[in-house]
Amino acid sequence: MRLGCRNGSRLELGMNACSPRSLRGTGSLRKALRLLSELADGKRQGLRLTELVGRTRLDPATAHRMLACLVEENFLQKQPDKRYRLGRRIFELGLVAGQVFTEHIHAHESLRRLAQAVGATTMLSVRSGQETVYLDYVEGPEPFPGLRTGVGTRLPIGIGAGGVALLAEMNADEADTLLRANVPRYRAFGRDVPNLLRRRVEQARRQGFSTTRSFLRPDLRAMGVTIPGAADAFAIGIVGDEARLSDLENLAAKLRAAADEVSAAVLMARSEPIPSARRRDKPIRLHPDRDLD
Repeated sequence: MRLGCRNGSRLELGMNACSPRSLRGTGSLRKALRLLSELADGKRQGLRLTELVGRTRLDPATAHRMLACLVEENFLQKQPDKRYRLGRRIFELGLVAGQVFTEHIHAHESLRRLAQAVGATTMLSVRSGQETVYLDYVEGPEPFPGLRTGVGTRLPIGIGAGGVALLAEMNADEADTLLRANVPRYRAFGRDVPNLLRRRVEQARRQGFSTTRSFLRPDLRAMGVTIPGAADAFAIGIVGDEARLSDLENLAAKLRAAADEVSAAVLMARSEPIPSARRRDKPIRLHPDRDLD
């Protein structure tokens, strides 16, 4: 990913946004990537400079220079209300990456059948560093407004049944490291949430699947299992009214069956060769009498 700006770009302070002095080495690259990650969490409305500084702990002047650089290169957009959000260049790169990371496509039919079978919303999530990201979901017969289950939603790992299942699948030391690292973010959901999540992880290890309750809707229950054999750490989860999700063992069996289906579909897809683009041996001939925009 090229984060350099075009020559001649200057900020109001008179400094080139991407001069060698202002952006230097991998440390600067990591800071820029942190800004992009936070903006991915900011959704469509975006985030202001002060919000980004608070989230990343970057120096305001450094963050401002990097944001200006990313805006100029179309990785970000700056809105009239001074909020930043992801730009078209990110979308274009995502189109290419979407042809490589296709697990959500192969999982969708299994999610749909599972949603019909249990009468609940189903979702596919994947671990991304200290977070989980929702890759796909299928809404059940009853929508639940306000739940953060939309595609692309990022949550600290453990917030959500899929995240608890992923933590339970790890070795104890790795899970403990992640739980400790996310304590400040967990407390945004409640003061005792860090301890509650540890209890949920231990319970998931004992029973082989996770069970949680929504922090936003305590009347909703969620369950999750990991997908076996996947190269990355994926999980399938369901969320619904507690009355619908009462027979835990039966639901866990259906979750595991769906997870096995997804695993088989993904492994089969990865074994198939990726079709190469068709070569065009002859040059494109344009109509001489037709104007082109």
